[in-house]
Amino acid sequence: MDTVQKHHHMNKSNELLSSIMASNNPSIQLDDMSKQRPVIIDVCLNQPHKISLNELCLQLNLFDTRSGLTTDQVNEALTKYGPNQTTPATQPGYIRLFFIQAFTGFNALLWIAAIFAFLAYEPFGRPNPDSTNLGLGVVLTIVIIANAVLNVYQKMKSVKIIRSFTQILPKLTTVRRNKGCEQQIPTVNLVPGDIILLQIGDKVPADCRIISCNNLKVNNAELTGESKPVKCTIDATNDNLLEATNMAFYSALVVEGKGEAIVVATGDQTILGRVSKLTRSSNTDEITGLHREVNRFILFVLCCTITSIIIIWISWIVWLNPVYPNYISFNANVINSVGMIVGFLPVGLPSAVTLVLVIVAKYMSAQQVLVKSLQTVETFNSVSIICTDKTGTLTQNKMTCTHLLWDINDEYQVPSTTIVSQDKREWKSIFGTLMRHLSTASGSRSATPADSLNASDSFQTKRLGLDEINIQATPHRELILGACLCNNAEKRLQENAQHLTLSGDAADIALYDLCETKFSIDVEHIRQRYRRVHCLPFNSTNKFMIVANQISSSEHQSIINHKTNEILITLKGATDVVLTNDKCSTYKTSSGDIRELTDNIRQRIIQRQEQMGKCGYRIIAMLQQKLDKNVFDQSLMNAVSDDPYNGFPKEGYTFIGLFCLLDPPRVEVPDAVHKAREAKIRIAMVTGDHPTTSIAIGTQVNILTPEIYQANGVDTFQLVGVDVPTGRPIVQLLRNGNLLDTHILGTINRLEETKKKTTKIRLTTDDENKTPVSWIKRTWEYINFYFSDPKETTERSAKQVLIPYAMVVKGSDFAYMDEYIWTWVLSHQELIFARTSPEHKLRIVMECQRRGEVVAVTGDGTNDAPALKRADLGVAMQSGSDVSKEAGDMVLIDNDFSSIVKAIETGRLLSDNLKKVAIYLLPGGSWSEIWPVFFNTWLGIPLALSAFQATIFCMLNDVFMSLAMVSEKAEKDIMHRPPTIRNKSHLLNLKLLFHAYMIIGNIECFSSFFCFFWWYHANGIPLSMIFFKFNHFEEQFSVEKQQQLASINQTGQCIYYVALCIMQCFNLLTTRTRYASFFTHNPFWSRHSRNLWLIVGIIASTLTCVLVTQVPFMQHQFKTERVPILYVLPALGFGSLMFIMDELRKLYIRRYPNCWLERIAW
Repeated sequence: MDTVQKHHHMNKSNELLSSIMASNNPSIQLDDMSKQRPVIIDVCLNQPHKISLNELCLQLNLFDTRSGLTTDQVNEALTKYGPNQTTPATQPGYIRLFFIQAFTGFNALLWIAAIFAFLAYEPFGRPNPDSTNLGLGVVLTIVIIANAVLNVYQKMKSVKIIRSFTQILPKLTTVRRNKGCEQQIPTVNLVPGDIILLQIGDKVPADCRIISCNNLKVNNAELTGESKPVKCTIDATNDNLLEATNMAFYSALVVEGKGEAIVVATGDQTILGRVSKLTRSSNTDEITGLHREVNRFILFVLCCTITSIIIIWISWIVWLNPVYPNYISFNANVINSVGMIVGFLPVGLPSAVTLVLVIVAKYMSAQQVLVKSLQTVETFNSVSIICTDKTGTLTQNKMTCTHLLWDINDEYQVPSTTIVSQDKREWKSIFGTLMRHLSTASGSRSATPADSLNASDSFQTKRLGLDEINIQATPHRELILGACLCNNAEKRLQENAQHLTLSGDAADIALYDLCETKFSIDVEHIRQRYRRVHCLPFNSTNKFMIVANQISSSEHQSIINHKTNEILITLKGATDVVLTNDKCSTYKTSSGDIRELTDNIRQRIIQRQEQMGKCGYRIIAMLQQKLDKNVFDQSLMNAVSDDPYNGFPKEGYTFIGLFCLLDPPRVEVPDAVHKAREAKIRIAMVTGDHPTTSIAIGTQVNILTPEIYQANGVDTFQLVGVDVPTGRPIVQLLRNGNLLDTHILGTINRLEETKKKTTKIRLTTDDENKTPVSWIKRTWEYINFYFSDPKETTERSAKQVLIPYAMVVKGSDFAYMDEYIWTWVLSHQELIFARTSPEHKLRIVMECQRRGEVVAVTGDGTNDAPALKRADLGVAMQSGSDVSKEAGDMVLIDNDFSSIVKAIETGRLLSDNLKKVAIYLLPGGSWSEIWPVFFNTWLGIPLALSAFQATIFCMLNDVFMSLAMVSEKAEKDIMHRPPTIRNKSHLLNLKLLFHAYMIIGNIECFSSFFCFFWWYHANGIPLSMIFFKFNHFEEQFSVEKQQQLASINQTGQCIYYVALCIMQCFNLLTTRTRYASFFTHNPFWSRHSRNLWLIVGIIASTLTCVLVTQVPFMQHQFKTERVPILYVLPALGFGSLMFIMDELRKLYIRRYPNCWLERIAW
């Protein structure tokens, strides 16, 4: 079932937006919508997308777009317009939260019980109203209020923890201020008139007018509901402000390219700020698995309560009242019904859920994990596969260029450190010459090589000293020049900082650092001499970047000796993508000659890449081409708007060389992956990198293990031809290069945009029938959505058989993967997907979900966002892009991959503790409380437990101890169990109900009745005088004895009540572990399992028993009596026996795993 709420909310948003923009003169002028801070009306601009740039700058007090605002102008604007933040949604106050908690959920049923209790006093109790019923109604009211207050307190506590933790996330924006100085500032300090720099992965911080763009595309889905990216322009394309492509709105996500823009509106004055009233009042919280579990529990309790009450009243109306008219009166049956309502309600569950979420919030805070919704943590209990990005997630995203490769076998190993010579001599080498050409007099620096790379590299490196490189080695020089020009890394000033920091893509930063640090080149000076004319930024689909630079016409000699009226085009990208026949036809030798790139030479270059990739290096190829400026300008003019090359030539490039970048794995990743595998969770690497590099990194971080990858080998598949009879492609399944099987492809699914799910993407086929759905079915799906898990997945077997081989799949293989191939691929124990695009990553997640997997996705890049959004759990890195953090369900503040494993343990602990609470509450709270009513009605025995005692037991005794259960620590085997199967391991299932009712419930009920009947027997009333007597019970005794029966029965009820409390204490001790022994997981002295709250809960329950049975006021008001200790001692014996039996059960399961006892265990 899809998120109906979001769809409805989006429709309302679109309607409001349409009404806002319906006027003929579009404007972003604001109304005063907030009383919390003043909104300045005259900040808003009329038609900001249509007026000229000069007029726009004039209205915003901006004198020069190249210089930006000055500090004084910024301060003035901040004073005038206020900070760039929308007025936060008004948090519900304590009173509102109290009413929500007091009149919803279980409390709504308790109000019904309280009302009937009052009615039983007046008017049903006339002419002799029983004050006990009045007291019962008062107690129920007090309990409801106390329960609501407790829940409000715990809820606000968890909200405050999360709210304070979100402030850790810094939100920065790059602006140009103070005479063109580019700096990063907190987004909240942005003002109208600021020049902001946008690049892929950014979240647009305010409404702004585009003044320059380079293949800039933004996604306005949050504002307009349209998921397709919009390509930005600098000219107005539509009178409607929302459809103008020269505007970017607050909350839009930059998915491709880069650009510059002028801020025209901030905070509440943005378009999104104007519709914030709608967004504030709309509840957009998605229904999580925990919500559904609680909803199912409530539904179960509601059905049982209604069914029991109906049975009681049918029995009374049809049989009991006509046959035994004076046995149970109408008023007494009403009170019995109240007892039924109270008895069935596990009132401690809502409080336990609220408290456990507070504990989870503290855990997540301590582990540096920002969780957007605490309820999603429970999903970690079912996570069966983690699809993780490589760069920035498994690796440090701190790349270093270690080798330069050119020609067929020329190679230079970059020194790992740089030592500045004391005499500042210029080395007689290529770099000494290059330095003299490239550096200004004031900025000249020189360096000498030092240590080589780690000697443990698995291949021999031809080490070239600087003095040994011939001055004519032009590919070497042009590699360095290309690293300077085909590079978007820039130095920017952080606010309140005194130094520049390098920002940009990790690969660009590595190449910038190579030029500046290792070779002492003034990169900015080079960029000034070779002015950039045009650029196609890198994107995850093309996997390359192209720049065009004007060759300098200054008096200095050009570094590469080109004519000054030529354009130098440099292409940088993945080797297997750019080194193709259609793009690259020549290569440059060490001597500077340009030769044809034959298939043999191309293969030798690829072999070099494979050799370096096996050691974990990321390889980037550099290509070059020069064009006459007039030809290039004409090419740009003729380029169509959707040209993937953005006007650049598609062929005719010359191969220059390769950069080898090393991005080491994060230190904590191998151990975290190992722990995840112990928890029976598969880790699949999904990366855009080359397969060879991916395999190398996968081996280093334990995704590929010696036990499987090295011992058994790798499975692959390949397209080999077409089956003649069917015309279908034929695919060979290979194992270690040997033919395993042959498969004729069937129907291949494809991605299709739809209005379903938040990603609006689904899998479909061309043959799928699209039949309309009736309103009845839609209504049923809407209701079912709140109780049942989505049905888009197929059921996963409890014992999924995995193929003990590794599997490596390239993104290009997806085109011929049908259902059979997908199932075969995803059945492998170790998985690597390489050269994937964002669409591929999304497809992997969806295919896993269709096979019953619960998928967690980790990533940090813009290309990870679709998969993060679609996954059951999206985990983003704090160091990642704004887009990825926006899409994820949680953010790792410290970028520590091991935090995912800790979150999995927390999710499993949350699920375990809620199940323990449920199995604790059900035996006493419902089972042992309803049978006294049924036995009283059907077997004619005295009522063994009064409605008041049932109320106190449920509202106080059980609540105290269930809240203590929530604080249980994790059992030692929690991370050695397989993940739960979502559709087979609910909070309430047949195994848990069998254990709670048939075993524990019957033992507790029998023990309590034993004590109850023993008391009667001690007073001279045997069982033969009790059962089936109905209204003839009192007639058996003398008048004197009849006067004592009321006191005997009231004492017996108190004995039953106390005995049941004692049994629940033993139930608490047995159910606090699933398989571990009490003595190895004891709550008293073990540091790993200590839970002193159990003692507090038992003491609180004991004091409640004393209060109810020993205090004279309670005895008088609620007809209770002192309890003779002797007659509750059997409960201690039965409780000890139950404890010993459960210890033996756990011992047997530990000794004999997978035995029949484990199969029926909860």
